[in-house]
Amino acid sequence: MAETQEATVGYMGEVWLHDGTSLYELNQVKSFQVPGGGQREQVETTHLKSPGWRREYLSTFYEDSEFEVVLNSRPMSTTDTLLETASKADDVRAMKVVLPENGEPVAQIELTAKCIGYDRGEVTPDGVLEATATFRVVTIEDIDEYVAPGGGG
Repeated sequence: MAETQEATVGYMGEVWLHDGTSLYELNQVKSFQVPGGGQREQVETTHLKSPGWRREYLSTFYEDSEFEVVLNSRPMSTTDTLLETASKADDVRAMKVVLPENGEPVAQIELTAKCIGYDRGEVTPDGVLEATATFRVVTIEDIDEYVAPGGGG
């Protein structure tokens, strides 16, 4: 397969969060970090006869990974209410993020996560209200081809 890695922009990226009934697309998303799985912690097991004068390690627990979603904020909107509720509920919810290429959705990542923080931002005389939702990944699937809503995704 020929290498096709070219720069692209995030236009048309999406973040979806389960609202108790189905996945709901968060509105006015400005940016989001691409979620990934956590790394495994390493415990050193080096001893006096470790081969080749090399330190030795044993893999143990997975560390959680987190990612943030930044949105234009409108207090009491459906998106605002959903994020506030998810943050207070401290439950694990299904999510989906959609990754675009030149304005077209091409890939998606399905995961479950907890909303561990929701900050409505700062009010200033000439600034836009921005909220930040922080999610902790619980389970995550591999990146896959995009499936349009209603098309099995």
